[in-house]
Amino acid sequence: MSPLDRTLVLYGREFDGFTRAFSEQFALVPELPARAELIEIKALEDIVLDGPEVLDGSIDLLLLNTDWLPSLIASGRVLPLDTYLANSPPDGWPDAWVPSLRALQTGPDGRVYGIAYHDGPVMLIYRRDLYESPDEQAAFVGKFGYPLAPPRTWREYLDHAHFFDRPEAGLRGTVLAGLPDQHNNIYDFLTHLWSRGGELVLPHRTSGLDSGAAHEAITFLHDLWHVDRVVDPAAAGWDSVESGVHFAAGEAAMMVNWCGFAALSADPSSPTHGLVAATSAPAGPDGSVATMNAYWVLAMAAGCTEPDRAYELIRALAAPEMDVITAQSQGSAVRRDTWNRPDVQALAPYYSALESAHAGARAIPRDPGWPTMAEILNEMMAAVVSGTDPLKQLAQAHDELQAFLGGSA
Repeated sequence: MSPLDRTLVLYGREFDGFTRAFSEQFALVPELPARAELIEIKALEDIVLDGPEVLDGSIDLLLLNTDWLPSLIASGRVLPLDTYLANSPPDGWPDAWVPSLRALQTGPDGRVYGIAYHDGPVMLIYRRDLYESPDEQAAFVGKFGYPLAPPRTWREYLDHAHFFDRPEAGLRGTVLAGLPDQHNNIYDFLTHLWSRGGELVLPHRTSGLDSGAAHEAITFLHDLWHVDRVVDPAAAGWDSVESGVHFAAGEAAMMVNWCGFAALSADPSSPTHGLVAATSAPAGPDGSVATMNAYWVLAMAAGCTEPDRAYELIRALAAPEMDVITAQSQGSAVRRDTWNRPDVQALAPYYSALESAHAGARAIPRDPGWPTMAEILNEMMAAVVSGTDPLKQLAQAHDELQAFLGGSA
């Protein structure tokens, strides 16, 4: 087999939207034969962060979460793209991508290690048909004394979750993803922490978990599961994708989740087709809104034996027509010009609001030590979801994080 006939290998997360998109996109560039190996997210993380395949030439390209990039950049497991971007940039680079979709793949050395492929951010996704129902509006005012509209605060969110929680009718107040996969369970906690004015890591690399904001955040999440009981207990085993699937099936009134999951209702056969809307996540007591920003980027594995061809595939996948295919496949497009297309805006309710949502987006600490921090938070949240005393778990996580930060400063 000549080098030009060799099939490039891309590893990424298992997700139907990615499967559909890559199948169609790869067919449009037959001169760059490629196949996608899409696997469960924890298995992908293990390979990306520690597996020999990233270094030995088994993998050419990675579709990876931006959370992992600081560690990968520090350990030299991904290659910079700057020379390629200077000589043969994707169409519209860099201004076709908002700044927050370029920042997280830029290393401390100022070099670029990937191009965004699938976008967040976290938003409030809700059942428009329920919120616009005159009967529901009248009943809500009668019970709570204020108009029914998408919740602007976490206090309102809790009222709404109680109001709509009707398990006997197959409707829950909200959806959470409780699977301890270092993904949504951690992001939910950080979203609540930040919106209450807290921080995970304070100046001088000390833990911020011993704070009133952290106490409020973990107590609120614990209570959703075990006191308010407005979440399906089965969600303790759901990852982010499964939580989005259950919402699209019409099983909950609202959720704070990655906005891309609203696209799961785009299929005309979906029970919630045309019934879903999206807006900013609720605010904390002082009005602060925390929009979690994490996204999936195409990066080049350090062991890639054909970097020129691998970059050409990244460049092809970043083109305007490819981004539209991502949107049509129920992924989430990343280019401004895609977001502004009327046909794309018709696919999902969040595209017209994405640029404003990104304006206030926040991300996890850009620290090579993040995998260890994430494991500490993961264990904390797994215990909370299972019903363990939340403040006890928070105190333990604080001690572990403080010890780690002190030991790695």
